[in-house]
Amino acid sequence: MHKFSQGMVVAALGLFGVISNGFAQNFPNKPIQIIVPVAAGGGTDLLARTLGQKVSEVLGQPVVIENKLGAGGNIGVDMVVKAKPDGYTLLLSPGTIATNVAVYRKLPYDLLKDLQTITLVGQTGSVLVVHPSVKANTLREFVDLAKASPGELNYGTAGMGSPQHLHAEFFNQLAGTKTNHIPYKGQSQAMTDLVGGQLAYMFSPVQNALPYIQQGRIRAITMAASQRNPNLPNVPSLAEGGYKGVDLANWFAVYAPAGTPPAVVKKLNAAFVQVGNTPEMKAKFEKLGFEPFFTTSENGTDFMRSELVRWARVAAYAGIKAE
Repeated sequence: MHKFSQGMVVAALGLFGVISNGFAQNFPNKPIQIIVPVAAGGGTDLLARTLGQKVSEVLGQPVVIENKLGAGGNIGVDMVVKAKPDGYTLLLSPGTIATNVAVYRKLPYDLLKDLQTITLVGQTGSVLVVHPSVKANTLREFVDLAKASPGELNYGTAGMGSPQHLHAEFFNQLAGTKTNHIPYKGQSQAMTDLVGGQLAYMFSPVQNALPYIQQGRIRAITMAASQRNPNLPNVPSLAEGGYKGVDLANWFAVYAPAGTPPAVVKKLNAAFVQVGNTPEMKAKFEKLGFEPFFTTSENGTDFMRSELVRWARVAAYAGIKAE
């Protein structure tokens, strides 16, 4: 009986493999939908549309981008988690997908169990910028200033529990500083108040800060990364300031619902990687302020795991909670 059962299991698994591969060979035979959990017109949306257009050409089917907003991106994520795991509903999300796990008390999904990483896509650098009235030109001067007046320097973010909030608190923990958080309803409002002098500093995505830095309306202190940024070649990195191995970039990744056939995951990964490595796409990325890096599905999942651990620690230590 035992041998008979074992044989049946092996046969069933073999049959499943044949069906799965057969499904992948015919995949895709209809349009693919990519859910973007943020507003149209922003960096993530532009990234999705730029990629989607070319992935569509590689796979020979239309790729439709749909923006699903709400609950800090959680509504869009939940929609993909609940979708049929057949490769026709994907998610392109910024790194908020990992920081949300750290700061929301309850989420309707388990990131590692309910989603399958297709690939990381790339990142945008983050830069520490100050209002010109702040008497600090270097990272050392900035840290000394913050230590001399604990709780007095105000920084703005795109909201409670946003990646910028976690970045600023992570740096406070690293540097042993204490500063005052002012949450806004979005990045642009915070930037307006920084330029206007109501805030002392913030951690900002490079592309949002760049025009104001070039106009001299705010001052860049350090790239929040281990390397300098090509758009700001004169701004030192955190590594140069003595904080080695620290990277506070905003990253992006593509996901499918868990249970998507491995052969379909492989096919989707191959399409994104092929598109991402073309000179044309690299030039478009650069123009958008993105640094591309495409990975295997496995490497993407490992990266996600490490990010979940990192931000859970930062949020717990700083007592950060989003409602």
